[in-house]
Amino acid sequence: MNLALTRVAVVGAAGRMGREVVRAALEDDSFELVGGVVEPEAPERGADLGELCGWGKAGVVATEDPPGDAEALIEFTEPEATVHHLSYGRPVVIGTTGLSDEQLARAEEAAKGVPLVLAPNMSVGVNLVREVVRELSEKLGAGYDVEIVEVHHRNKVDAPSGTALLLARAAAEGRGRELDEVAVYGREGRAPREEGEIGIHALRGGAVVGEHRVVFYGLGEEVEVAHRALSRRTFAAGALRAARFVARARPGFYSMRDVLGA
Repeated sequence: MNLALTRVAVVGAAGRMGREVVRAALEDDSFELVGGVVEPEAPERGADLGELCGWGKAGVVATEDPPGDAEALIEFTEPEATVHHLSYGRPVVIGTTGLSDEQLARAEEAAKGVPLVLAPNMSVGVNLVREVVRELSEKLGAGYDVEIVEVHHRNKVDAPSGTALLLARAAAEGRGRELDEVAVYGREGRAPREEGEIGIHALRGGAVVGEHRVVFYGLGEEVEVAHRALSRRTFAAGALRAARFVARARPGFYSMRDVLGA
């Protein structure tokens, strides 16, 4: 057995991101795809995972439960399904967005027994941008107004995006504030902008994979940090990197900051 390989299974393998992760795992020689999970009544059950993602026959089929030899699960599904799948009790990377506070608490509880990486955006670039935003917010100070604009495809159901909230929390953290204290979601009416506010705006349309802009508006200058995802492959690559981390980690609740710092 090649000890360098990380054996992964994809939960939600028939979904848009699931298929992308399946293909990325098949194309990366440092991973072995050992399974893919779909809903019990899904028409993709029993389908070859390689053919499902357009890669070609892989000899691994979609099932309703993960295989026992998977060292790490990678999950991109819906919040309710993600919480249900915590019962697998396996090291897991969760890219599902839109989890409620209660659902997040259940994930944190599960992480007491298994290593769990949860990130609203698996892109390495986005998670590095988060660090830049936090530092800019701290160094520029409250004299600069912060506005965040995110754009996603028309079918994205949660707004604002988990990534926008990730960046907004980083901006608030840089100023020693809690996001709930300073966040303003969209603007309407006749209300002046309060000092320290962080504006968050969501746009939906077309087939945009994901765009995020954080702008610091000063009286004499503007500083902007932007990230544009050109392909879902960037999220798949980050998820695989997180899977390699979580497969070897101790039980605990981790983020992509931990993955990138490992």
